Amino acid sequence: MGVIPFTFKEASVRVPRTENTFIRTYTGRRFWPLDPRADEIFIEDVAHHLANECRFTGATYCHYSVAEHSVRVSKLAEQLILKQNKTRGAAVITSAREVALWGLLHDASEAYLKDLPRPVKYAPGLGEIYRQIEQMITDEVIVCFDLMPHEPHVVKQADDILCATEKRDLMTNCTYHPDAVVLPETIYPWDACRAEVEFLRRYEALTMARNAERIAE
Repeated sequence: MGVIPFTFKEASVRVPRTENTFIRTYTGRRFWPLDPRADEIFIEDVAHHLANECRFTGATYCHYSVAEHSVRVSKLAEQLILKQNKTRGAAVITSAREVALWGLLHDASEAYLKDLPRPVKYAPGLGEIYRQIEQMITDEVIVCFDLMPHEPHVVKQADDILCATEKRDLMTNCTYHPDAVVLPETIYPWDACRAEVEFLRRYEALTMARNAERIAE
C-alpha cells in the first residue's frame, strides 16, 4: 500500500480514488473511505464488520460487538419514543420506527472506518481529521438508507444509557457518571455470529414495515 496523500490542512477534501485508497469489504466489494458513496454501502457489509468490531477498543471482559450495541440502541430508542407518546397513532409508530432505524445505523461509519479511543477521537489534529471522515461516511449512510438528515436526540439518549450500562456490566473498574441512567437488566453479550444475525433481522423488520407503509400510501 502506498502513502495516502492526505494532510491536516486538506482534511475536508476527498482523496482521489486509486488502487491504494480502497478497502475490501466482507462481501468482496471495494470501498473508498476517503471518497465514500451511498451506492457502495451494503447492509451485509455493515452488519458483518460491526459484529466483528468490539466496543471500548476491546476492553470488555469478552467480545461485545458494535453490532449488538447498535441493536440495543435501536430497540431502546424506539421504546423511549413510544413511552413519551401515550397515544400511539400511525404517526408516532412511524416516527418510532424511523428513530429505531437511525439507532441501528448510528455507528455504521465504523464498519468502514473503525472507531478511535475517545481521547484520540476528540484530540486536535488527528481527531479532527477522523471526525470529518466519519461524518463524510455518515452522510452517505443517511442517503443510502434514507434516514432523517440528522441523528435524533433520542438516539443519543439511548446511546448514553447503553454506554453506562455496558461499562457497568462488561468492564473492570470502569465508572460512569453518578447521574447516568442505566438499564435495570444485565447485558449478557452475544457472540459475533448472533450479533450479525440479530442486526440483519432488526434491519429487515424495520425496513419491511417502512416499505409496507409506503406501499399502502
